[in-house]
Amino acid sequence: MAGSIGLGTVVATIEGPTPFEFHFVVSEETARSFIESGIFIQVKHENDLILGVVQSLRRVNRYFSSSDIIHGSSHGIEIPSIYPSERWDYLVAYVRVLGCFRNNIQSRATKPVIPGCSVELAEDKILIKFLGLKESGLNIGKIRQSNLGAVIDLDRLLQKHLAILSISGGGKSYAASVIIEELLSRKSSQGRPGVIIFDVHGEYKKLVNIRKHPKFKNVEIKKFNADQFSMAISYLRSSDFGKFFPTMSPAQQRELNKILTKFRISYKPVSLENIINEVFQSEMNVLVKDALLGWLTILKNTRLFGNSEYPQLNDTIKPGRLIIFDFASITSLWKKRILIYYYLQRIFELRKQKEIPPVISFIEEAHQFAPEIEATPSKSIIHTIAREGRKFLCSLVLISQRPVNLSATALSQCNSHLILRILNPNDLAWLGKTSEGINQETLGMITSLGVGEGLLVGEAINYPIFIQIRKKLVKVEFDGNSISQESIKYDKIELLPKI
Repeated sequence: MAGSIGLGTVVATIEGPTPFEFHFVVSEETARSFIESGIFIQVKHENDLILGVVQSLRRVNRYFSSSDIIHGSSHGIEIPSIYPSERWDYLVAYVRVLGCFRNNIQSRATKPVIPGCSVELAEDKILIKFLGLKESGLNIGKIRQSNLGAVIDLDRLLQKHLAILSISGGGKSYAASVIIEELLSRKSSQGRPGVIIFDVHGEYKKLVNIRKHPKFKNVEIKKFNADQFSMAISYLRSSDFGKFFPTMSPAQQRELNKILTKFRISYKPVSLENIINEVFQSEMNVLVKDALLGWLTILKNTRLFGNSEYPQLNDTIKPGRLIIFDFASITSLWKKRILIYYYLQRIFELRKQKEIPPVISFIEEAHQFAPEIEATPSKSIIHTIAREGRKFLCSLVLISQRPVNLSATALSQCNSHLILRILNPNDLAWLGKTSEGINQETLGMITSLGVGEGLLVGEAINYPIFIQIRKKLVKVEFDGNSISQESIKYDKIELLPKI
Protein backbone atom coordinates (compact mmCIF):
# COMPACT_ATOMS: atom_id res chain seq x y z
CA MET A 1 0.00 0.00 0.00
CA ALA A 2 1.83 3.09 -1.18
CA GLY A 3 1.34 6.55 -2.60
CA SER A 4 -0.62 9.53 -1.32
CA ILE A 5 -3.64 7.65 -0.01
CA GLY A 6 -5.89 9.99 2.00
CA LEU A 7 -6.68 8.99 5.56
CA GLY A 8 -8.33 11.93 7.28
CA THR A 9 -8.04 15.44 8.68
CA VAL A 10 -6.03 16.89 11.58
CA VAL A 11 -8.25 18.15 14.42
CA ALA A 12 -7.61 20.49 17.34
CA THR A 13 -7.85 18.97 20.82
CA ILE A 14 -6.96 20.02 24.35
CA GLU A 15 -3.66 18.14 23.97
CA GLY A 16 -2.63 19.55 20.59
CA PRO A 17 -1.48 19.59 17.90
CA THR A 18 2.04 20.02 19.27
CA PRO A 19 5.41 19.49 17.52
CA PHE A 20 5.39 16.01 19.07
CA GLU A 21 1.83 14.73 18.62
CA PHE A 22 -1.59 15.37 17.12
CA HIS A 23 -4.96 13.73 16.46
CA PHE A 24 -6.82 13.28 13.22
CA VAL A 25 -10.28 12.05 12.28
CA VAL A 26 -10.33 9.13 9.89
CA SER A 27 -12.79 10.68 7.44
CA GLU A 28 -12.06 8.54 4.40
CA GLU A 29 -14.28 5.45 4.23
CA THR A 30 -11.64 3.43 2.39
CA ALA A 31 -9.13 4.13 5.17
CA ARG A 32 -11.28 2.40 7.79
CA SER A 33 -10.63 -0.98 6.22
CA PHE A 34 -6.86 -0.93 6.78
CA ILE A 35 -5.92 1.79 9.27
CA GLU A 36 -4.57 0.43 12.55
CA SER A 37 -2.02 1.17 15.21
CA GLY A 38 1.53 1.20 13.91
CA ILE A 39 1.02 2.56 10.38
CA PHE A 40 3.15 5.46 9.18
CA ILE A 41 1.49 8.67 7.99
CA GLN A 42 2.58 11.96 6.42
CA VAL A 43 1.25 15.51 6.55
CA LYS A 44 2.32 18.26 4.19
CA HIS A 45 2.74 21.39 6.27
CA GLU A 46 4.06 24.57 4.62
CA ASN A 47 7.52 23.56 3.32
CA ASP A 48 7.78 20.54 5.63
CA LEU A 49 6.70 16.95 5.20
CA ILE A 50 5.82 15.66 8.67
CA LEU A 51 6.20 11.93 9.32
CA GLY A 52 4.45 10.18 12.19
CA VAL A 53 3.16 6.83 13.41
CA VAL A 54 -0.38 6.02 14.58
CA GLN A 55 -0.04 5.02 18.22
CA SER A 56 -3.69 4.32 19.00
CA LEU A 57 -7.22 4.53 17.60
CA ARG A 58 -10.38 5.59 19.41
CA ARG A 59 -13.91 5.04 18.11
CA VAL A 60 -16.45 7.82 18.71
CA ASN A 61 -20.23 7.94 18.26
CA ARG A 62 -22.27 10.84 19.66
CA TYR A 63 -25.48 8.82 19.60
CA PHE A 64 -24.19 6.07 21.85
CA SER A 65 -22.44 8.55 24.16
CA SER A 66 -25.79 9.90 25.38
CA SER A 67 -27.33 7.95 28.23
CA ASP A 68 -30.64 9.83 27.77
CA ILE A 69 -30.97 8.67 24.16
CA ILE A 70 -30.13 5.07 25.04
CA HIS A 71 -32.59 5.14 27.93
CA GLY A 72 -35.31 6.49 25.62
CA SER A 73 -34.76 3.80 23.01
CA SER A 74 -35.17 1.10 25.64
CA HIS A 75 -38.82 2.18 26.03
CA GLY A 76 -39.75 1.29 22.48
CA ILE A 77 -38.72 4.51 20.75
CA GLU A 78 -36.78 3.69 17.57
CA ILE A 79 -34.25 6.47 17.86
CA PRO A 80 -31.91 5.08 15.17
CA SER A 81 -34.72 5.53 12.64
CA ILE A 82 -34.86 9.24 13.53
CA TYR A 83 -31.15 9.90 14.06
CA PRO A 84 -28.52 8.60 11.60
CA SER A 85 -26.42 6.99 14.33
CA GLU A 86 -24.30 5.00 11.91
CA ARG A 87 -23.21 8.24 10.21
CA TRP A 88 -22.07 9.62 13.57
CA ASP A 89 -19.59 6.79 13.96
CA TYR A 90 -15.98 7.75 13.26
CA LEU A 91 -12.38 7.01 14.27
CA VAL A 92 -9.91 9.33 15.97
CA ALA A 93 -6.24 8.44 15.56
CA TYR A 94 -3.50 9.56 17.92
CA VAL A 95 -0.20 10.22 16.12
CA ARG A 96 3.30 10.48 17.55
CA VAL A 97 5.43 12.76 15.37
CA LEU A 98 8.75 11.16 14.35
CA GLY A 99 10.36 13.96 12.35
CA CYS A 100 10.16 15.78 9.06
CA PHE A 101 11.79 16.49 5.72
CA ARG A 102 12.69 20.13 5.23
CA ASN A 103 14.28 21.05 1.88
CA ASN A 104 14.82 17.32 1.36
CA ILE A 105 16.86 17.15 4.57
CA GLN A 106 15.72 14.92 7.41
CA SER A 107 15.32 16.74 10.74
CA ARG A 108 13.20 16.84 13.86
CA ALA A 109 9.83 18.55 13.78
CA THR A 110 9.78 21.95 15.51
CA LYS A 111 6.31 23.23 14.59
CA PRO A 112 2.87 21.72 15.18
CA VAL A 113 0.79 20.79 12.13
CA ILE A 114 -2.22 23.00 11.39
CA PRO A 115 -5.71 21.66 12.18
CA GLY A 116 -7.51 20.96 8.92
CA CYS A 117 -4.42 19.56 7.17
CA SER A 118 -4.92 16.34 5.23
CA VAL A 119 -3.31 13.18 6.56
CA GLU A 120 -2.01 10.65 4.07
CA LEU A 121 -0.48 7.21 4.18
CA ALA A 122 3.30 7.64 4.06
CA GLU A 123 4.74 7.08 0.59
CA ASP A 124 7.12 4.15 0.23
CA LYS A 125 10.02 6.16 -1.19
CA ILE A 126 9.74 8.66 1.67
CA LEU A 127 9.45 5.92 4.26
CA ILE A 128 12.48 3.99 2.98
CA LYS A 129 14.66 7.08 3.32
CA PHE A 130 13.14 8.17 6.61
CA LEU A 131 13.48 4.79 8.34
CA GLY A 132 16.94 4.07 6.96
CA LEU A 133 15.99 0.93 5.01
CA LYS A 134 18.28 -0.44 2.32
CA GLU A 135 17.83 -1.85 -1.16
CA SER A 136 20.35 -4.59 -0.36
CA GLY A 137 20.93 -5.94 3.10
CA LEU A 138 19.33 -8.49 5.41
CA ASN A 139 15.72 -9.05 4.35
CA ILE A 140 14.06 -10.22 7.55
CA GLY A 141 10.44 -9.66 6.56
CA LYS A 142 7.98 -6.88 5.86
CA ILE A 143 7.06 -3.75 7.74
CA ARG A 144 3.66 -4.38 9.24
CA GLN A 145 0.76 -2.51 7.58
CA SER A 146 2.94 -2.05 4.50
CA ASN A 147 4.32 -3.86 1.47
CA LEU A 148 7.78 -2.51 2.24
CA GLY A 149 10.46 -5.11 2.84
CA ALA A 150 12.30 -4.82 6.14
CA VAL A 151 15.73 -4.83 4.48
CA ILE A 152 18.23 -3.83 7.16
CA ASP A 153 21.86 -2.85 6.74
CA LEU A 154 24.13 -5.62 8.08
CA ASP A 155 26.51 -3.26 9.86
CA ARG A 156 23.73 -1.28 11.52
CA LEU A 157 21.95 -4.41 12.73
CA LEU A 158 24.83 -6.54 13.94
CA GLN A 159 28.09 -4.60 14.35
CA LYS A 160 26.99 -3.15 17.70
CA HIS A 161 25.27 -6.40 18.75
CA LEU A 162 21.63 -7.52 18.62
CA ALA A 163 19.24 -8.88 21.26
CA ILE A 164 16.30 -11.08 20.22
CA LEU A 165 13.75 -11.19 23.03
CA SER A 166 10.44 -13.01 23.40
CA ILE A 167 8.42 -15.40 25.52
CA SER A 168 8.98 -19.13 25.04
CA GLY A 169 7.40 -20.12 21.74
CA GLY A 170 7.24 -16.50 20.57
CA GLY A 171 9.51 -17.09 17.56
CA LYS A 172 12.99 -16.14 18.82
CA SER A 173 14.79 -19.08 17.22
CA TYR A 174 12.70 -18.68 14.08
CA ALA A 175 13.72 -15.03 13.74
CA ALA A 176 17.35 -15.93 14.44
CA SER A 177 17.27 -18.60 11.72
CA VAL A 178 15.92 -16.04 9.22
CA ILE A 179 18.85 -13.72 10.01
CA ILE A 180 21.25 -16.67 9.69
CA GLU A 181 19.78 -17.52 6.27
CA GLU A 182 20.34 -13.93 5.18
CA LEU A 183 23.95 -14.02 6.38
CA LEU A 184 24.66 -17.32 4.63
CA SER A 185 23.11 -16.19 1.34
CA ARG A 186 25.45 -13.20 0.98
CA LYS A 187 27.93 -13.11 -1.88
CA SER A 188 31.65 -12.62 -1.44
CA SER A 189 31.35 -9.14 -2.95
CA GLN A 190 28.85 -8.20 -0.21
CA GLY A 191 31.06 -9.37 2.65
CA ARG A 192 30.53 -12.69 4.42
CA PRO A 193 31.20 -12.91 8.16
CA GLY A 194 31.71 -16.22 9.91
CA VAL A 195 28.53 -17.38 11.71
CA ILE A 196 28.60 -19.32 14.98
CA ILE A 197 25.62 -20.74 16.90
CA PHE A 198 25.91 -21.80 20.53
CA ASP A 199 22.96 -24.18 20.41
CA VAL A 200 21.95 -24.93 24.00
CA HIS A 201 19.02 -27.29 23.28
CA GLY A 202 19.90 -28.70 19.85
CA GLU A 203 17.29 -26.54 18.12
CA TYR A 204 19.51 -25.69 15.15
CA LYS A 205 20.92 -29.13 14.38
CA LYS A 206 18.72 -29.50 11.29
CA LEU A 207 20.34 -26.43 9.77
CA VAL A 208 22.93 -28.88 8.46
CA ASN A 209 20.29 -29.68 5.80
CA ILE A 210 20.32 -26.10 4.53
CA ARG A 211 22.57 -27.11 1.62
CA LYS A 212 19.67 -29.01 0.07
CA HIS A 213 18.18 -25.64 -0.86
CA PRO A 214 19.56 -24.33 -4.19
CA LYS A 215 20.33 -20.95 -2.64
CA PHE A 216 22.67 -22.52 -0.06
CA LYS A 217 24.23 -25.37 -2.03
CA ASN A 218 27.71 -23.85 -1.69
CA VAL A 219 27.43 -22.99 2.02
CA GLU A 220 29.91 -24.74 4.32
CA ILE A 221 28.55 -26.07 7.61
CA LYS A 222 30.44 -27.54 10.54
CA LYS A 223 28.54 -29.06 13.48
CA PHE A 224 30.27 -30.19 16.67
CA ASN A 225 28.73 -32.27 19.46
CA ALA A 226 29.61 -32.29 23.15
CA ASP A 227 31.81 -35.41 22.94
CA GLN A 228 34.03 -33.65 20.40
CA PHE A 229 34.85 -30.49 22.37
CA SER A 230 38.38 -30.06 23.67
CA MET A 231 39.66 -26.92 25.40
CA ALA A 232 43.43 -26.53 25.20
CA ILE A 233 45.01 -25.89 28.58
CA SER A 234 47.89 -24.07 26.85
CA TYR A 235 45.50 -21.21 25.95
CA LEU A 236 44.39 -20.72 29.56
CA ARG A 237 45.85 -18.45 32.23
CA SER A 238 45.55 -18.68 35.99
CA SER A 239 42.94 -15.87 35.85
CA ASP A 240 40.81 -18.10 33.58
CA PHE A 241 40.87 -20.85 36.21
CA GLY A 242 39.84 -18.20 38.72
CA LYS A 243 36.74 -17.47 36.63
CA PHE A 244 35.87 -21.18 36.56
CA PHE A 245 36.08 -21.23 40.38
CA PRO A 246 35.17 -17.78 41.79
CA THR A 247 36.17 -18.85 45.33
CA MET A 248 39.76 -19.52 44.23
CA SER A 249 41.95 -17.24 46.36
CA PRO A 250 44.66 -14.90 45.00
CA ALA A 251 47.30 -17.09 46.69
CA GLN A 252 46.01 -20.17 44.87
CA GLN A 253 46.03 -18.29 41.55
CA ARG A 254 49.61 -17.12 42.15
CA GLU A 255 50.86 -20.65 42.79
CA LEU A 256 48.98 -21.95 39.75
CA ASN A 257 50.43 -19.16 37.63
CA LYS A 258 53.99 -20.16 38.64
CA ILE A 259 53.36 -23.71 37.44
CA LEU A 260 51.74 -22.63 34.16
CA THR A 261 54.64 -20.24 33.50
CA LYS A 262 57.12 -23.05 34.18
CA PHE A 263 55.45 -25.23 31.54
CA ARG A 264 55.45 -22.42 28.98
CA ILE A 265 59.13 -21.58 29.52
CA SER A 266 60.16 -25.24 29.23
CA TYR A 267 57.89 -25.83 26.20
CA LYS A 268 56.63 -29.01 27.83
CA PRO A 269 53.18 -30.36 26.85
CA VAL A 270 50.53 -28.72 29.02
CA SER A 271 47.74 -30.99 30.23
CA LEU A 272 45.66 -31.18 33.38
CA GLU A 273 47.42 -34.43 34.34
CA ASN A 274 50.83 -32.77 34.08
CA ILE A 275 49.68 -29.72 36.03
CA ILE A 276 48.16 -31.91 38.76
CA ASN A 277 51.43 -33.87 39.06
CA GLU A 278 53.44 -30.65 39.22
CA VAL A 279 51.18 -29.22 41.94
CA PHE A 280 51.45 -32.47 43.90
CA GLN A 281 55.27 -32.36 43.77
CA SER A 282 55.60 -28.63 44.41
CA GLU A 283 56.47 -27.13 47.77
CA MET A 284 53.66 -24.81 48.75
CA ASN A 285 51.25 -24.25 51.58
CA VAL A 286 49.36 -27.48 52.25
CA LEU A 287 45.99 -25.78 52.26
CA VAL A 288 46.74 -24.05 48.94
CA LYS A 289 47.97 -27.32 47.45
CA ASP A 290 44.90 -29.27 48.55
CA ALA A 291 42.56 -26.62 47.18
CA LEU A 292 44.38 -26.49 43.82
CA LEU A 293 44.34 -30.27 43.52
CA GLY A 294 40.61 -30.20 44.22
CA TRP A 295 39.89 -27.56 41.56
CA LEU A 296 42.05 -29.24 38.93
CA THR A 297 40.55 -32.67 39.59
CA ILE A 298 37.06 -31.29 39.08
CA LEU A 299 38.13 -29.84 35.72
CA LYS A 300 39.78 -33.13 34.74
CA ASN A 301 36.59 -35.04 35.48
CA THR A 302 34.62 -32.87 33.06
CA ARG A 303 36.60 -34.47 30.19
CA LEU A 304 36.38 -31.17 28.32
CA PHE A 305 40.09 -30.31 28.45
CA GLY A 306 42.93 -31.67 26.35
CA ASN A 307 46.42 -31.01 25.03
CA SER A 308 45.02 -29.42 21.89
CA GLU A 309 41.94 -27.44 20.90
CA TYR A 310 39.03 -28.96 19.04
CA PRO A 311 37.65 -27.62 16.88
CA GLN A 312 40.76 -25.59 16.03
CA LEU A 313 39.08 -22.21 15.71
CA ASN A 314 41.61 -20.40 13.56
CA ASP A 315 41.21 -23.14 10.91
CA THR A 316 37.47 -23.64 11.38
CA ILE A 317 36.06 -20.10 11.25
CA LYS A 318 35.90 -19.01 7.61
CA PRO A 319 33.97 -16.33 5.67
CA GLY A 320 30.38 -17.43 5.07
CA ARG A 321 30.80 -20.70 7.00
CA LEU A 322 28.21 -21.77 9.59
CA ILE A 323 29.52 -23.41 12.78
CA ILE A 324 27.11 -25.06 15.23
CA PHE A 325 28.22 -25.91 18.77
CA ASP A 326 25.59 -28.40 19.94
CA PHE A 327 25.33 -28.42 23.75
CA ALA A 328 22.10 -30.47 23.85
CA SER A 329 23.65 -33.55 25.49
CA ILE A 330 25.34 -31.51 28.26
CA THR A 331 23.14 -31.31 31.36
CA SER A 332 25.50 -29.28 33.56
CA LEU A 333 24.94 -25.54 33.19
CA TRP A 334 28.39 -24.93 34.71
CA LYS A 335 30.02 -26.96 31.91
CA LYS A 336 28.09 -25.00 29.28
CA ARG A 337 29.22 -21.73 30.84
CA ILE A 338 32.86 -22.85 30.81
CA LEU A 339 32.62 -23.90 27.16
CA ILE A 340 31.05 -20.61 26.10
CA TYR A 341 33.67 -18.70 28.08
CA TYR A 342 36.53 -20.61 26.45
CA TYR A 343 35.29 -20.45 22.86
CA LEU A 344 34.17 -16.80 23.02
CA GLN A 345 37.48 -15.84 24.65
CA ARG A 346 39.39 -17.60 21.88
CA ILE A 347 37.21 -16.12 19.14
CA PHE A 348 37.73 -12.63 20.54
CA GLU A 349 41.51 -13.05 20.80
CA LEU A 350 41.76 -14.47 17.28
CA ARG A 351 39.63 -11.65 15.92
CA LYS A 352 41.76 -8.99 17.64
CA GLN A 353 44.81 -10.51 15.94
CA LYS A 354 42.82 -10.69 12.64
CA GLU A 355 43.51 -14.40 12.32
CA ILE A 356 39.85 -15.04 11.53
CA PRO A 357 37.23 -13.05 9.56
CA PRO A 358 34.62 -10.86 11.24
CA VAL A 359 32.38 -13.20 13.20
CA ILE A 360 28.82 -13.15 14.55
CA SER A 361 28.02 -15.43 17.51
CA PHE A 362 24.40 -16.39 18.28
CA ILE A 363 23.89 -17.34 21.94
CA GLU A 364 20.63 -19.07 22.87
CA GLU A 365 19.30 -18.78 26.44
CA ALA A 366 21.61 -15.79 26.96
CA HIS A 367 20.11 -15.06 30.40
CA GLN A 368 21.70 -18.33 31.62
CA PHE A 369 25.15 -17.31 30.47
CA ALA A 370 25.02 -13.60 31.34
CA PRO A 371 22.60 -13.46 34.29
CA GLU A 372 21.89 -10.13 35.94
CA ILE A 373 22.74 -11.21 39.50
CA GLU A 374 25.04 -14.25 39.41
CA ALA A 375 28.76 -14.05 38.51
CA THR A 376 29.65 -16.64 35.85
CA PRO A 377 32.71 -17.14 33.59
CA SER A 378 30.58 -16.80 30.46
CA LYS A 379 29.14 -13.52 31.74
CA SER A 380 32.59 -11.94 31.99
CA ILE A 381 33.52 -12.63 28.35
CA ILE A 382 30.06 -11.67 27.09
CA HIS A 383 30.46 -8.33 28.87
CA THR A 384 33.93 -7.87 27.36
CA ILE A 385 32.75 -8.55 23.81
CA ALA A 386 29.60 -6.49 24.33
CA ARG A 387 31.75 -3.49 25.30
CA GLU A 388 34.69 -3.90 22.92
CA GLY A 389 33.62 -6.33 20.20
CA ARG A 390 32.38 -3.72 17.72
CA LYS A 391 35.92 -2.28 17.45
CA PHE A 392 37.23 -5.67 16.34
CA LEU A 393 34.15 -6.73 14.32
CA CYS A 394 33.29 -9.49 16.78
CA SER A 395 29.51 -9.35 17.25
CA LEU A 396 26.97 -11.01 19.54
CA VAL A 397 23.32 -11.94 19.06
CA LEU A 398 21.84 -12.57 22.51
CA ILE A 399 18.62 -14.59 22.42
CA SER A 400 16.53 -14.73 25.59
CA GLN A 401 13.02 -15.37 26.87
CA ARG A 402 13.64 -13.57 30.18
CA PRO A 403 15.00 -10.05 29.56
CA VAL A 404 14.66 -9.17 33.24
CA ASN A 405 17.13 -11.97 34.11
CA LEU A 406 19.61 -10.95 31.40
CA SER A 407 22.51 -8.76 32.46
CA ALA A 408 21.62 -5.08 32.08
CA THR A 409 25.22 -4.41 30.99
CA ALA A 410 25.04 -6.96 28.19
CA LEU A 411 21.53 -5.89 27.12
CA SER A 412 22.36 -2.18 27.11
CA GLN A 413 25.41 -2.83 24.90
CA CYS A 414 23.15 -4.48 22.31
CA ASN A 415 22.35 -1.34 20.35
CA SER A 416 19.53 -3.05 18.45
CA HIS A 417 16.67 -5.09 19.91
CA LEU A 418 14.27 -7.34 18.01
CA ILE A 419 11.40 -7.78 20.45
CA LEU A 420 8.73 -10.36 19.76
CA ARG A 421 5.77 -11.14 21.99
CA ILE A 422 6.37 -10.56 25.71
CA LEU A 423 3.68 -10.78 28.38
CA ASN A 424 5.50 -10.70 31.72
CA PRO A 425 5.07 -7.21 33.24
CA ASN A 426 8.55 -7.35 34.82
CA ASP A 427 10.14 -8.09 31.45
CA LEU A 428 8.13 -5.30 29.83
CA ALA A 429 9.19 -2.81 32.50
CA TRP A 430 12.82 -3.89 32.05
CA LEU A 431 12.58 -3.35 28.29
CA GLY A 432 11.10 0.09 28.84
CA LYS A 433 14.25 1.00 30.80
CA THR A 434 16.86 -0.64 28.56
CA SER A 435 15.48 -0.18 25.01
CA GLU A 436 15.69 3.21 23.34
CA GLY A 437 12.64 4.50 21.49
CA ILE A 438 10.05 2.45 23.42
CA ASN A 439 7.23 4.31 25.16
CA GLN A 440 4.19 3.06 27.08
CA GLU A 441 2.00 2.82 23.97
CA THR A 442 4.63 0.70 22.22
CA LEU A 443 5.00 -1.56 25.27
CA GLY A 444 1.26 -2.14 25.17
CA MET A 445 1.46 -3.15 21.51
CA ILE A 446 4.19 -5.71 22.26
CA THR A 447 1.80 -7.81 24.36
CA SER A 448 -0.60 -8.15 21.41
CA LEU A 449 2.00 -9.28 18.87
CA GLY A 450 1.33 -12.61 17.18
CA VAL A 451 3.90 -15.33 16.55
CA GLY A 452 6.33 -14.09 13.92
CA GLU A 453 5.65 -10.41 14.57
CA GLY A 454 8.31 -8.25 16.16
CA LEU A 455 9.38 -4.73 17.04
CA LEU A 456 12.82 -3.62 15.83
CA VAL A 457 14.34 -0.72 17.76
CA GLY A 458 17.77 0.84 18.13
CA GLU A 459 20.82 1.40 15.97
CA ALA A 460 19.56 -0.82 13.13
CA ILE A 461 16.76 1.55 12.16
CA ASN A 462 16.09 5.29 12.42
CA TYR A 463 12.74 4.74 14.18
CA PRO A 464 11.10 1.68 15.76
CA ILE A 465 9.22 -0.48 13.26
CA PHE A 466 6.89 -3.46 13.61
CA ILE A 467 7.95 -6.33 11.37
CA GLN A 468 6.27 -9.48 10.11
CA ILE A 469 9.17 -11.95 10.05
CA ARG A 470 9.42 -13.62 6.65
CA LYS A 471 9.03 -17.37 6.15
CA LYS A 472 12.20 -19.42 6.35
CA LEU A 473 13.59 -20.77 3.11
CA VAL A 474 14.65 -23.98 4.84
CA LYS A 475 12.31 -25.79 7.18
CA VAL A 476 13.73 -26.25 10.66
CA GLU A 477 11.52 -27.60 13.44
CA PHE A 478 12.24 -25.71 16.65
CA ASP A 479 9.52 -27.38 18.69
CA GLY A 480 9.26 -31.09 19.42
CA ASN A 481 6.12 -33.18 19.27
CA SER A 482 3.11 -32.18 21.31
CA ILE A 483 1.95 -34.22 24.34
CA SER A 484 -0.83 -35.80 22.29
CA GLN A 485 1.48 -36.71 19.38
CA GLU A 486 4.12 -38.23 21.63
CA SER A 487 1.43 -40.15 23.60
CA ILE A 488 0.08 -41.63 20.35
CA LYS A 489 3.60 -42.77 19.42
CA TYR A 490 4.09 -44.33 22.83
CA ASP A 491 0.75 -46.16 22.65
CA LYS A 492 1.69 -47.62 19.27
CA ILE A 493 4.96 -48.92 20.71
CA GLU A 494 3.14 -50.48 23.67
CA LEU A 495 0.63 -52.20 21.36
CA LEU A 496 3.34 -54.02 19.44
CA PRO A 497 3.45 -57.74 20.30
CA LYS A 498 6.15 -58.58 22.80
CA ILE A 499 8.75 -61.09 21.68
